[in-house]
Amino acid sequence: TRVERLLAMGATADQIARIHAPIGLDIGAASPAEIAVAILAQAIQAFRLRGLDSKDAAA
Repeated sequence: TRVERLLAMGATADQIARIHAPIGLDIGAASPAEIAVAILAQAIQAFRLRGLDSKDAAA
C-alpha cells in the first residue's frame, strides 16, 4: 500500500525503487541503541557508496 500511496502522490517508479525499507543494516540489533546504530550505519554506507565524502565536498 505504501507504493500505491506514493504513486498516487506523483512519485515515479524509479524514485520508489530507491527507497530502502526497512532501514538499517542487518547486524542483529535488538535494543533501541543498536537499532539506531544499524540505521546510521546504513546511512553512512549509502553516503560513502555515492562518493560524497568530505574530500569530494571540498573540491
